[in-house]
Amino acid sequence: MTVTTSGPDVSTQQRMLPLRPLAHPRAITIMSVLALCAVIGFGLLVARTPGWSASELGIDQWLSLHHTPVLDSVALTIAWLFDPAMALAITLVSAILIGLVTRNPARVLTFLGMIAVAWGGSELIKWIVQRPRPDATLLAHPLLTEHSFGYPSGHTCFVAALGLALIFVARDHPSRPLVITVAALATVLVAVSRVYLGVHYPTDVLASIVYSLAASALALVIWLQNVVPRVSVLLRGGASPQDQSMGS
Repeated sequence: MTVTTSGPDVSTQQRMLPLRPLAHPRAITIMSVLALCAVIGFGLLVARTPGWSASELGIDQWLSLHHTPVLDSVALTIAWLFDPAMALAITLVSAILIGLVTRNPARVLTFLGMIAVAWGGSELIKWIVQRPRPDATLLAHPLLTEHSFGYPSGHTCFVAALGLALIFVARDHPSRPLVITVAALATVLVAVSRVYLGVHYPTDVLASIVYSLAASALALVIWLQNVVPRVSVLLRGGASPQDQSMGS
């Protein structure tokens, strides 16, 4: 005799948790941890090596000497668009739109979690490394003055995290190649704009991209391998797959 287990029907389960684990989670975890350690280690090195920052400052100074009104407007608009307050608003609006389009709470939570880890964690890296920003008084045309630590770039981390989260949300959608392209271009544009404004060294923004990739990947592995399966069990009425198979 077959015993059926009560709980949400199959369509409800598919709508709630259609998330597949990543391939090769162990390899992704190891590579992500190594990348995070490299980002922190490199940051500590350059923050305590004045000659390194002095050599990078030449790039900021060259860009400052070649400012144009159009590029100034673009860079300042990017700085405003992705400042913390606006970034938070973009995140919330995006989460709402994803929820309305997919009707999938799991994807919304994944989107929010990836951004929280990658963007929020960048503040922890700043505090650990404590690398000063370029000295604005040494630039030909300083446009912004920011006083927080500069490694990594919060703006770049946010845009990279946003792009990676959207890429994952569009994992099974035909538009994913377009999302990847737009996310990559947006990340590069923001990274370059931060150096153009003279508020970051080039390695600040490069480290931001590496950090965001590693932090997002590690968060995904933990979420998909450990959290989602447990939530799936709860949606099935508290019975594990093994328990359900014993009922027949």
